[in-house]
Order: sequence, then C-alpha cells, then structure tokens
Amino acid sequence: MLRQILVFALLVPTLLLAQPFAIGSRTLTFTDPTRGGRQIPCDVYYPATAAGANTPVAAGRFPVLAFGHGFVMTVGAYANYRDAFVPEGFILVLPTTEGGFLPSHGNFGLDLAFVIGAMQQLDADAGSPFFGRVFPTAALLGHSMGGGASFLGAAASQLVTTVVNFAPAETNPSAIAAAGTVSVPTLVFAGSEDCVTPPASNQLPMYSASASACKAYVSITGGGHCYFANSNFNCSFGETTCGGPGSLTRAQQQDAAQDLALLWLKRYLMDDPAAGDAFADSLAASPRISAQSVFSDCPPVLVRAQVRALLDGPYDEAVDLMEDALRAQGLIPAVEPNSVAGFVHVGPGAGQALDPALLAVTGPDAVVDWVFLELRDAATGSTVLATANGLAQRDGDIVAPDGGTPSFAAPPGTYRIAVRHRNHLGACLASGIALTREPVAVDLSDPALPAFGTDARRLRDGRALLWCGNAVRDAELRYAGAQNDRDAMLLRVGGAVPTATVTGYWPEDATLDGRVRYAGSGNDRDRLLIAIGGAVPTAVRTEQLP
Repeated sequence: MLRQILVFALLVPTLLLAQPFAIGSRTLTFTDPTRGGRQIPCDVYYPATAAGANTPVAAGRFPVLAFGHGFVMTVGAYANYRDAFVPEGFILVLPTTEGGFLPSHGNFGLDLAFVIGAMQQLDADAGSPFFGRVFPTAALLGHSMGGGASFLGAAASQLVTTVVNFAPAETNPSAIAAAGTVSVPTLVFAGSEDCVTPPASNQLPMYSASASACKAYVSITGGGHCYFANSNFNCSFGETTCGGPGSLTRAQQQDAAQDLALLWLKRYLMDDPAAGDAFADSLAASPRISAQSVFSDCPPVLVRAQVRALLDGPYDEAVDLMEDALRAQGLIPAVEPNSVAGFVHVGPGAGQALDPALLAVTGPDAVVDWVFLELRDAATGSTVLATANGLAQRDGDIVAPDGGTPSFAAPPGTYRIAVRHRNHLGACLASGIALTREPVAVDLSDPALPAFGTDARRLRDGRALLWCGNAVRDAELRYAGAQNDRDAMLLRVGGAVPTATVTGYWPEDATLDGRVRYAGSGNDRDRLLIAIGGAVPTAVRTEQLP
C-alpha cells in the first residue's frame, strides 16, 4: 500500500498503541413510523470480540457511520470502508434501500439519517446486542449518489456530528442546496479526473455551498469516480462511457481517501486532537492531493464526566434526595444564572439555555437548580482550564442543559473537577482524575472520595454535601460581622419584620424552597447558623477551593 510518508509518520504512535478490533456483522431492519412504517434493511459491521456474523460486540462505546451506496451499486462494493474503519472502533451501517434504477434520493437521505438515531436507541435497549455499545457521535458518509444523499440526510437530522462523502453526486432534491443548511464539520472528497460526477458541477459547488465554518475539500490528484469503492460492474461500465477511471490505481486512490477520512472521523467523532493535527498537516504537505479548507469555527475537543453532588440546603435525608421546589414553582431560570452569580466561563457556556423539556421531569431526575462545573489543572487545582453549566437533579446527578452528559472543551488528560453553586460553597477533588470522551463517574456526594481542603463538605447521614448559606456571593459563610450572610437574608425580606417572607429565585434562599425566610419553621437563617458551626455566631466557614 502506497501511503504518504508524512501521514504514516504521524500515525506511527497511534498504530503502535492501537489494538484493532475484529469485524462482526449483523443484518438489521429498522422501521420509520414517520414514513408509513418504511422498512430500512441494513448491513451492519461493528467492532467485535471475534470476526464473523452475529458475534458479540466488543467492550466500549463506538460512533456510528451511516454510509450511502452509489447509483445501482450494492453495499458489497464498500468493503474497503468496512475494513478501514471498523477495526479502528466505528460501527458502519449500510442501508440497502434505493438500489434500483429509479431511486428516491430524498428517501435515501432520510434513511441514512434515520438509522443513526435507530442505532443510538439500541444503546439504551437492554435486549439489544448493542446495549451500552453505541457512542452518541455519528457521521453521514456516502459515495456518488449516496454522497449527495448524505447532505440531504444531514439537513434533516440533529443527530449528525459530521459529514464525509466521496465524489458526491448532485441529487433531486438538490444536494447542493441541502449543503447550504448543513453546518456540522464537512469533508468532501473528489477525484481530479472524475468524469462521472465532474468536480466543477458536483463536489466543488457542494463544498462552496456548505454552511459549515469547519470544512475541507480534498481533490485526489489522478483520482477517478469508481475507485473510491471496490470493483463494481455498474459503476465501471458507466465510467467507461465518459473516459474511464483516473490515472491512479484503485489501491492508491483508496489509500489516500481512507487515511484522511479516518483522521477526520477520529477528530470529530472520537475527540482525538492528534488526529486533527495530522489531518491539517497532511492537507498542507501531501503531494497527492490539492485542497481547500475553512477551520474558523470547529467544534472543540471534549472530555466528559458524569458528576454527582448534593446541595445541603434542599437535601432531605429521609428520602436521600434534594427537593425540587424551585422547579415545581416555575422559578428556575431558562438561561444559566452562573454568569450573573459571578462565575467566570472558560470556553463556551455564557448565556446557555436549558431544554424546557427537562423542567417537566419529576421524580429522582427532576431538576433542582443550576450548578457550575470547573475543570482544573491536576497538579495544584488552582488554574481553571474549562467550565460547563450543569443542572443538578434530585438524586444529585448533574446533567448538561440539553439533558446529556456534561462536557468540557479540553483534550484528554488528568484534571480535578470542582462543583460550585450560587449560594453554596464549592468543593473540588483533592487530586486529578483521567478524563476522555467516555464519561467518567465523579461522585462528590461520596464521603470516601477525597475533596481538597479541610471540612470542604458537610457530612450528613452518610452523604457529603456542599455547605449552604452563601447569600453574599463570596468564599465565606458569615453569620455576624462585615458582609455577613444573615443580614442579607433580613434585608431580602424587608429588613424590619423578621417574620416576613419573599418568594422568588434569590441567593438568600439557602434551602432552595422558593421563599426567603428569616424566622419561623424552615427558615434560611438557621441553616446558615448550622453551617458555621451552630454555637459561635462569629465563626466563619471558608470555601475550600485551591
């Protein structure tokens, strides 16, 4: 195989460390109820414990690649992509629909988009062999007609992370027009000697029309149309009528395309920054291609954590859950309040809105309040490297504002995580934890998990809780003296009648019950007094953050 020296050199460390997966296969048929119960049979190839049909899926979670075939071509012509991508940790799904002489391009694009969602649903299906095995990132790929259909599918789906296509053909409805609505990272391959779908009227207009600010156009010098795939009579016959294949061999053309495509997929589906660097270097240095690119707004590399924390104010030890009174009263802001509270975002997140559907959830997963997550350096914990908004649920689980797993714009590595709240003292891990794109559990409500500092959390009924009562947004709980939190509570209720109350989303509401109380049952002042020790009003509790 003739590979570019640059690309090979960049890949050597990865190749030495990689453990290629065996290829398993299954035939699955999905049903789309929105199109009259349309049946979508698919050949599915996946990382397996052993090669063969219906073998168990390997341990791990793997991104989905939905691949569209060319006009009157069978999916068997794309075994080269199966052999290149699946051993590297991808699930390849090839719908076999629209294989006749009168295909519906629109339906084919919708098929490609639908199978992504169908595969991702299997991740949560305990009866499926893919249970717990499908990662939530996904790509639409295709060749020729299937490449054009990949734009049609991406335009109709919110589940597509990236689009990669090979000699995509203009379709009806127009793939060029659809590209104008696709803003995810997009990679378009062309063969400079393609006479079937000439780049000037197919791939270049699609690339130019693409709404993405993270895109690349790669023309393989001497490449033709059919050599992106394995040998296929129908494709080869059509190519002979317009001048034949390009000057490269099939192996040379596939090497060039698959190497670059694999780097792209690893960058955007697996959050591999080294793969992204290798791709960019190859665009600039490889003599076998010419390229155009725009990388002005590419998605950041992300690491994820399944964080759990409990807030002392709303915690009810009788049920081991926090109360969700703010949600029940409709007081939780639709837009993150962390910026107003004085927390500084590092990376995206300022002004982020929550998914309104989350506020309709009841039970242990009901939303309690917004929280603020910080990713800090592992050595000292003093430098905040990335942040994320979160929503604490009654059981302590913290989800992203869209309901997913919180993520941070940072490369894989070892970090400390801190959880902060607008009127509770924050807490931080005492040491670093390795984070990758795969979510790692971090349970700050577990007293056995060491936190930075002394008495960083309140130990209560076997749980470790964030201290409540920080009505004046600072790093201390004070019941008396300058800038104390008790006076803030009194002022909030009017400052003259201690038994008065006020309803709303206030920092003085230590219990998060939607009401500030200075006196009487369940008042916020007593919770502050307990937090500083309960006996010496002049005592001060200081937030334990590096």
